[in-house]
Amino acid sequence: MTVYSDFAGALTEFRRGQQDRWHRRNEDPDSSVSFEARTEAYRLRGIALHALFRVQLISSTQRLIDAAQDAYDLTSAMPKAADRAELSARGAQAREALEQFIKLAASDVQ
Repeated sequence: MTVYSDFAGALTEFRRGQQDRWHRRNEDPDSSVSFEARTEAYRLRGIALHALFRVQLISSTQRLIDAAQDAYDLTSAMPKAADRAELSARGAQAREALEQFIKLAASDVQ
């Protein structure tokens, strides 16, 4: 349960970091704040990837691993959004994918 919970927390923080990165880049792409947001997003990505690897190591089903990978991939793609509406849609897709992972993980630990 700890591994699944850690993944959910890491991915939630990664999603927040991706949103911040997108907003700072669109405010002023050459600013130090934008650079710091990008650096922080990379740091959070590393934490989320480590948590994903842990899920892959302990999961009892490929379906659960696929759900975790999908949530991670959708979160990773958020900064590619062309505008705020697309960022919001990508963020919602990533959140929904994480919720699907949580449902599957809950069944796995019960």
